[in-house]
Amino acid sequence: MSNKPTENLSELTVKKLYNLHSEDVNTLIVALVLSKTEPNIFLAKNDTVYKGVMNFTLRDSKHHVVNCKCWGPREKIEEYNEKIKIADIVDVICCKVNSIKIEGPDTQQARYQPLATLPISLVLNDGQGFMEKHNFHDLENYKDLKQLWRLSHKPLYSVLNLADVKNSFRDAQAAAMHTDFLVVVALLRPLRELKAAKDGKLRKCLELVVFDQSLPSGMILTIWHLDWIERAKKLWQPLKTVLHLIDIKVSYSEFYKGCMLSFTSRSLIYENPMGQETQMLVEYAESMPKTPFEMLAQQSSDSLPKADQIQTIMTVRQIYTRAEGQLSDTNDQFTAVLYALISHINLDLQSFVLSKRCKSCQRLISWNKTLCEMEQCQMGLSFNFSEQSFEYFFNINLHLSDQTGTLMEARLTDKTAERVLKLNTEQYRLLNDKDLENLKWSFLMQHYEVKLLIKKPNMLRRKLIVIVVDMRAIDIDELSKYISAF
Repeated sequence: MSNKPTENLSELTVKKLYNLHSEDVNTLIVALVLSKTEPNIFLAKNDTVYKGVMNFTLRDSKHHVVNCKCWGPREKIEEYNEKIKIADIVDVICCKVNSIKIEGPDTQQARYQPLATLPISLVLNDGQGFMEKHNFHDLENYKDLKQLWRLSHKPLYSVLNLADVKNSFRDAQAAAMHTDFLVVVALLRPLRELKAAKDGKLRKCLELVVFDQSLPSGMILTIWHLDWIERAKKLWQPLKTVLHLIDIKVSYSEFYKGCMLSFTSRSLIYENPMGQETQMLVEYAESMPKTPFEMLAQQSSDSLPKADQIQTIMTVRQIYTRAEGQLSDTNDQFTAVLYALISHINLDLQSFVLSKRCKSCQRLISWNKTLCEMEQCQMGLSFNFSEQSFEYFFNINLHLSDQTGTLMEARLTDKTAERVLKLNTEQYRLLNDKDLENLKWSFLMQHYEVKLLIKKPNMLRRKLIVIVVDMRAIDIDELSKYISAF
C-alpha cells in the first residue's frame, strides 16, 4: 500500500499504544482495527486538488483504544478505505502522537469518534507516516491481536437492558443518549436504499432486529456504515451472533413510534465477545421457539392461545378501535370472537394460498425462488438435504365482514388452515381447477364464528396482524343471537 520501502522497518522502534508519547518519532505500532469511518472527501481551500480524511479506531492490548486520523490526497484516503477493513491487523508507521484530554461522553470530539482510553491520538499526514496491512511474519503477535476482537475493552456486565431503555423512550420528548448493550441478532432485514436529506444521494441502510433476555420481542438497530453492513451481511447469524454494542445511540423514532438503536461514528461493536454473559445469552437464544422475527401472520400453533380461552365477543369496528383507535391500550395483543361472513378468499389461486419457508431457518422464501437468501442455510442444506430445501405452508388472507365493517387483515395459516380446510398442502396442490373453485365457494359468503389473535402495529411490525386461531361455520339463527350495534 505504501510508497515507502518496508526494508527500513528494522530502523523503527516497536511500541505499544500505552507507551507512546508526543515526542516519539520513527515508531511502529501493530494494532487491530476496531472500526473506521467512511472517507470525507473535500476540495482544499485555495486549491483545485481534492483531499480526504478518515478515522481508524485501533487497539493493541486488553484495555487500550485510540483513534488514528489519516489525512492525504483523495487517492490515498480512498486506497486506505478500500484495502484496510474492520478486524484487520495493521502497521502504523511513523505516526505523529498528539496529547489529548480523555474525552467525556458529552464533549464535542466524542460525537464523531469512539471514546479513547488513553490521552493520545495518532495522526498520519501525507508524507509523514503511513499505514499498511501487517505482513504476519510474527505469528504469535498476530494471534494475540486477533483474540482482542472477541475480548471487549469494557466489562459485559456493565450493559443496560433493552427493556429499561424502551420504557424510557415512549415519546419524542425523550432526549437521545449513547449507552452499551449485549444483544443477540434476531433478524437481518433486506438492505434498503434511502435518499440522504443533506445531499440527496442514495445511501444504504441495514436494519436488524436484536434482543436480550429483558426484551425477547426485540428492538430495531440501524447501520448506515458500508463496512459494517458488509460484515453483518456476511458473518452475522440470526439467533447465534452476540454483539457487545458500545456507545450505541438510543432515540425515539417517529417512523417506528418507539425506541430504536443506531450505530453512529462514535459506536463500537464486538462480535461474540468472550464472557459468561455471552454464553448465558446464547443459551437463552437457543431456548427460544424457532419462529421467524419477521412478525408475519404465521405463528407456531403451540404459541397460539387456546381457542376455548377466547371468549370476548367483538365487532369489526371494535377490533379496529382497540387496535388503532381511541380505545387503544398498552397491551401488545388481544383476542376476540368475531361473528362474520367471509367476503373475500382466494382459495382458487395457489400463489395466494401457499407460501414457502426455508426448512433450516423457517424464514420466508419468495414464490419464484427455491433457496433461502441466508448463506449458512444454502451451505447447510446443500450438504444435508437431497430433497428440496423449502416447504410449503398455508398462508391465506380472508376478509371478514359484519354489520360494522370489514376486517381485511385476517390470515388463516399453517396447521390451523389444514384443520379448517380438512386437507394439507400436498393434497391442496393436487386439486384441479374445478375442485379449487368448489373449495373457494364452500367458504365464500358463508357465516362463521372466528376466534382471533390480534397483534397491534409496533416498531417491529408496521401493520396490524390478525391470526385465525379457530373458526366454525354457523347458520343465520345462531348468527342473529350475536349481532349487535357498536
